[in-house]
Amino acid sequence: MALTTETLSVRGNTVQLLRGGSGAPLLYLHGLVADIHSLPETAGFTTFHEALAASFAVSAPALPGYADSGGFDELDTIEDAVFFCLDVLDTLKLDTVNLVGASLGGWVATEFASRYSHRLRKLVLINPLGVSTPEARIGNFFYTVTPKAEGGQHEVRELLFQEPDSELALGAIPDDMSAAANFLFYKAQMVAARLGWKPPCLYNPRLQQRLFRITAPTQIIWAEQDRLAPVALGELFQDAIGGAQLVRIPGSSHSLLLEQPQRVADLVSQFLSP
Repeated sequence: MALTTETLSVRGNTVQLLRGGSGAPLLYLHGLVADIHSLPETAGFTTFHEALAASFAVSAPALPGYADSGGFDELDTIEDAVFFCLDVLDTLKLDTVNLVGASLGGWVATEFASRYSHRLRKLVLINPLGVSTPEARIGNFFYTVTPKAEGGQHEVRELLFQEPDSELALGAIPDDMSAAANFLFYKAQMVAARLGWKPPCLYNPRLQQRLFRITAPTQIIWAEQDRLAPVALGELFQDAIGGAQLVRIPGSSHSLLLEQPQRVADLVSQFLSP
């Protein structure tokens, strides 16, 4: 089911929102890059989200600074992103929801759930960032997006995709981006830097100790060949969150939702269904 773009006023800021479907409410928090709100709407990479909308009432806000969402100047820490999500839920008058977060959105969703599990029916984390260990470190995203003398985005694709030179990867992050795509890509980097610039990047050293506070039923989906967030972190999440289910997906990378959208949507839908 197709999603439509709407705007929402949240505490004085405009928030871009994709909505569609019917059923139990589902809030989707998007990834770092190569996801909705960091790709042009014409890119056509919405199979996963539309599949969820076949069974749920999906709301997918753009985090502050992404797409046409305001509030970037009020975003300094991951805690600000958590309060943003709380404000979105209150504005939409959603008392409890299914929360699905991928990559950066998975980090925000984890932080949210460690504080507000009572607002969640169920939680799904897909390749979440936010936790890093000496044995399984978050990859250096900021180095890979630094402009190189040779140009192009091969290193970024290599970090995020199973096959960096595939048609899929080149379609999502081409070497020669259009002005619109480059602007969205740049804005995503700016938000990521606000939230996770300090090494080790894209990581909250206190989050691991708080995972036990998550009481909502939790499914963790992790790509086995994820070079940004190593799959070993999935086992850490599973061990720390009581009763959490871990599903490992072979033959896929951090851009799992582009590489295997229907398979992941089926897993999520089955878990969230009553």
